[in-house]
Amino acid sequence: MSHEIRTPMQSVYGLLEIIEQSKPDANILSMAQTAKNSASGLLEILDDILDFAKMDADQMSLDHFEVPIRTLAYGINEAMAVKVHGKQVELLTDIDKEVPFVIAGDPKRLRQIIMNLMGNALKFTHQGDVKIKINTDYAHITPSKKQIGLRFEIVDTGIGMQQEIADKLFTPFTQADNSTSRKYGGTGLGLSICKKLVELMGGKIGVISAEGKGSRFWFEIPTEEVSTDTNALDMPVLDGISVISVEDHPQGAKEIMNSLRSMGASVESCPTYTEGLELISARPFDVAIIDQGLPDGVGLDLVREAQKLRPSMGIIMYTVRSDAGLQHTLQSLGATYLTKPASRIGLGETVQDSASKSVAIQIDGAKKLLIAEDTASVRDILKRQLDMIGMDVTFAENGVEAFEKLKSGEYGILITDLHMPEMDGYELIQAIRAQDEKNDTHFPVIVLTADVQMSSRQEYMKHGFDECLLKPVSLGQFKRLLIRWGLLDESKLKAEIDTQDTLEIETKSIDQEAIIKQMGALNEDTINMLHMFIDMTKPMIEKLVQAHKDQDNHNLAEQAHSLKGAARSACANILGDIASKVQDGSEAGQDCAALIKEIEAEFENVKREIKSLKA
Repeated sequence: MSHEIRTPMQSVYGLLEIIEQSKPDANILSMAQTAKNSASGLLEILDDILDFAKMDADQMSLDHFEVPIRTLAYGINEAMAVKVHGKQVELLTDIDKEVPFVIAGDPKRLRQIIMNLMGNALKFTHQGDVKIKINTDYAHITPSKKQIGLRFEIVDTGIGMQQEIADKLFTPFTQADNSTSRKYGGTGLGLSICKKLVELMGGKIGVISAEGKGSRFWFEIPTEEVSTDTNALDMPVLDGISVISVEDHPQGAKEIMNSLRSMGASVESCPTYTEGLELISARPFDVAIIDQGLPDGVGLDLVREAQKLRPSMGIIMYTVRSDAGLQHTLQSLGATYLTKPASRIGLGETVQDSASKSVAIQIDGAKKLLIAEDTASVRDILKRQLDMIGMDVTFAENGVEAFEKLKSGEYGILITDLHMPEMDGYELIQAIRAQDEKNDTHFPVIVLTADVQMSSRQEYMKHGFDECLLKPVSLGQFKRLLIRWGLLDESKLKAEIDTQDTLEIETKSIDQEAIIKQMGALNEDTINMLHMFIDMTKPMIEKLVQAHKDQDNHNLAEQAHSLKGAARSACANILGDIASKVQDGSEAGQDCAALIKEIEAEFENVKREIKSLKA
């Protein structure tokens, strides 16, 4: 029944959309848009009827995912804002601090209930406010010991109704009276669907109302709190996947960033259509996550613009709107439609799937990689990593050498360190951008650094870089970056190292997990590389100690910076952190004697742990 009804309606909607996009004359365009809006409305009604039929036949089942409650509530108000246009009605939220941040449940169906009740409240409220209230003051359910009870209320200042009429509202195809149907429209199915869904969740639903005094629709459900630290091992691996999130709600943007970064993705976030378009124009991303309602434009238009600029990029429309017409449009564009709030796993899997479908940008010119890095141990690690994925690389030991090599025209991208002798990374990028301006070109330059503050988009773009790689760089990050910029063909990648060949040894000074991500495994080849790190770092420590004795703060800062980058590249993170403190302290003119002793002691720990890694 669902297939037989939806299929012809989606064809109707799709054909009307094609007519609209073909830019006909104004009269035909107006008729097509009117028909498309009607088709979209009819699809929503059909969805209600099909949902009701499914529940009536006891065929409806609920999903069990994470539901971020606050994001859900804020997102619903954002989606319902379009219905407030022309009214003096404010949309509010009131969520008690005792309510967990994340609960277990079916986000799609929970959103459907609240949006149905919100839509109903807005229909009968012409001034005042409509408020979503969520608290733990339940009275009609009995949660188990492991569960918590939540009470949801949609409170409006609308026209209200007599209580005897209100009590009949949850009966299918019923409205307050015939005049309500004539004046406000609707099928009378929405509230009966809400009732069935709430009961499927083990809850209760009801309404309190008085004529002229507004209404309070409520439902209570038993649920469980979900810790955001749980299921970490089951999360998708997004190592190195570059994502742009265009989301204007601060809490929503924060949750998207935190969720995806915890899975290994690199995420840039911006709140507007304009900024999103600028970022997508400036550099390639593997995946774009775009909200539909943006303060300065419509997400669907940004999707279309993004596809013109970056046809290889995976695109996800992440929106609280449950719109069958919009979903069909996105499917026809090859974009993914995801409704808010998705679980962390759901969002991660959607990003992973979209990234797997993206393809490298096509570069007609040079495809060789040039890396400017002055520290020998870091060059050795990078060379070993790139050999593993079959990438040919040329190294330059300073900015002058790198700039000379770029003049040959055989390189397609540059990855550069910041602090180098003769010409540092800042001077190098200035020289490259001056050359670009002269030739009306843009050569891609990625900054490679141990400085966390440089990873901020505002910071690296301010200096003219296209992306930032933080040390240590994992194999996954390298692969995704080189594929994204068209230098590496995913189908021709070398077979990865057998990651099962890993020594199980407890270490503290060497981050074993990071080493495995970086080198593919902690095996004999990796251990040999770490032994070389000791040999190459020992003179660096000696120079650092001597600079401190000579009270040469400038040289001390330079040596500390080099040590910081080398240590973090070798995943000796404690050593790298102490070196960072020495760099900051020496630049500020502070006495770093105690920190120098810490560096010497920690280097001994690093040597001892690396020696214990013999197979």
